[in-house]
Amino acid sequence: MAISVRRESLNYQDMTADAEDTVIEALRDLARWLYRQLENEYNALTSDEMVDETIEANAYTFTASGRQFG
Repeated sequence: MAISVRRESLNYQDMTADAEDTVIEALRDLARWLYRQLENEYNALTSDEMVDETIEANAYTFTASGRQFG
């Protein structure tokens, strides 16, 4: 992930020395947190229990070879 930080100040005030590093680290922390949330949701939705529940809720039936019928 590439992040560029700049400050547009009406009075031409420069950024503090560590502003860019602080903003970049905050955005990377957010990105890591979002990724973990998505990964947890994916794992929950694709778990054996959720697949079984979906099959039962939709009354899907399958042949012995795994093909859906009915």
